[in-house]
Amino acid sequence: MVTTRTQPICISQFPTPNQTLQILHWDGRLDNRDDLRLNVGEPLRGNGSEAALALAAYERWGTDGLVHLVGDWSAVIRDRTTGAVILASDYAGVRPLYYHVRGGNVLWSSRLESLVDETGISELDEQYVAGFLTMGGCPNHTPYKGIYSVPAGHAVCVTLRGTTIRPFWTLPVGDEIRYESDHRYEEQLRALFREAVAVRLQTGSPVLAELSGGLDSSSVVSMANQLIRDRAVPAPRLVTVSYLWRNSIDESFIREVESYCGTERAHLSTHTNPLISAAQTGKALPAGFEPLRSAVADTAYEFGAKVFLTGRNGDLVTGNWFDDSLQVAAHVRRLRLGRACHEALAWSKVLGLPIYSTLWRAFRAALPAALSPAAIYAQQDGSYAPRSLETSLAPKFRGNTGDGEAAGIFSRAWMQAPPERRKYFRSLSMMLELRSLQAPESMQHLDYTHPFAHRPLVEFLMAVPADVLCGPGEPRRLMRRALSDLWPPKLRKRRSKGLFGAPWHEALLPMVQELLRTRTLLVVERGFVDRTSFVSRLERLTAGVDCNETQLRQIVLLEFWLRNRQPAHAGETGTRAA
Repeated sequence: MVTTRTQPICISQFPTPNQTLQILHWDGRLDNRDDLRLNVGEPLRGNGSEAALALAAYERWGTDGLVHLVGDWSAVIRDRTTGAVILASDYAGVRPLYYHVRGGNVLWSSRLESLVDETGISELDEQYVAGFLTMGGCPNHTPYKGIYSVPAGHAVCVTLRGTTIRPFWTLPVGDEIRYESDHRYEEQLRALFREAVAVRLQTGSPVLAELSGGLDSSSVVSMANQLIRDRAVPAPRLVTVSYLWRNSIDESFIREVESYCGTERAHLSTHTNPLISAAQTGKALPAGFEPLRSAVADTAYEFGAKVFLTGRNGDLVTGNWFDDSLQVAAHVRRLRLGRACHEALAWSKVLGLPIYSTLWRAFRAALPAALSPAAIYAQQDGSYAPRSLETSLAPKFRGNTGDGEAAGIFSRAWMQAPPERRKYFRSLSMMLELRSLQAPESMQHLDYTHPFAHRPLVEFLMAVPADVLCGPGEPRRLMRRALSDLWPPKLRKRRSKGLFGAPWHEALLPMVQELLRTRTLLVVERGFVDRTSFVSRLERLTAGVDCNETQLRQIVLLEFWLRNRQPAHAGETGTRAA
């Protein structure tokens, strides 16, 4: 459901004789409807719909009550008793919601493009640009100055007195689950994962599921196939969609899962549908993968699918870390020095590092949060948004906007977690703040959803002891024990995963060559990027020399996005989105 208020909502400070509470916008899926019906009491407003349940939860508990809404959703509520308009989004920020406050009015939309057109705003938000070029995005900001995204897990309350933002869900940094046997963890993971997939199959239409050949997407596909085959869910059939390219190490695993499950399948070539192109760089937001996502949307239409499942977030929550040696810090904190040395030796053998190095890092990590260096946890081995080493940002622009985490734009709540879990919580926190799980613009007409982001499953796995999730040389230890019977035998032996490096390079190369032939670079003219550094890196990429390609593609993407938006606003100057 896409909603835009084409007429501004006036915020009143006085109650009116009309209905005191009103749900103005609901876009979502609730996974705990039965529990909510028991907890909010009767009678429900309306007909007991999901929107009515959300409104009843707010009426009973206020904004804090929104934490009881489990699922992918966004909502706008008018509270005439307080004269407020409340905009809120689920903990993972899967369903987009944007807003703009002006002159006592608030406008919102689930599509950013619609809100940009309605407000006429074209001036760029430089804080967003800096965050996009260094971290892939900027919390709560959009490319347009004065238009904001509702933070995941937060309620934005707009009144005549101003705008306040309040969390109703927080990172479960203090939670820990201790069972007497590993078997209990396996049973609980299996049950929650089954639930996570099942609640997303409550549809009468075919379901499309991403299949990359990795453990996460294969688990989703296999569980969904089992549920549909057993008629445990309404969904009638499953279709997998996979992305293939020359010499991909994933292709044989993809075909193995397809054969094992016997599902219908669609294969999309990244040569035909590249990860990025000069003409397709996103609409209101700069975004990669647009040609491929458009092909996925066409595939969904072809099969009549309304739901699209992914395996995203699985790497993080299931403990897919090659180096999780900070687990040793848990023993140091408890003064189990013998156990600490034993564990440090095991990790050192796997990592090829001296044992004293592993122990030293663990001792530093075990210091109180106020003394423990945050840099210990800012590692690139699995972090979802690593800081770039070479960014080409213009010095003046960097000085005005800061740089990534150093600018203080991200929460530091993850530092309150136990030292051996801070890397997990840091990655989760940044992913949620950047709304990395949000439905892409080209796929917002689908129920774009991620079983490994199912909140009960995430809260369980983030509370499981780190050494249960994975161990030295055993990434995903718990997952493999709990879910391996879902996989074909070949997949159970898999220890590595293909990356999109080759398709990215193939797609970038013609765009880079075009930029090298062009004198006018919008990212340079606007003062975002230093020309000398940028051109040097473009030349290095064409020569196959290291140039921090991951971050360079952000600049290339922004450059072509600015060019593609230019005709709509030709003649504007300064930092306006031309």
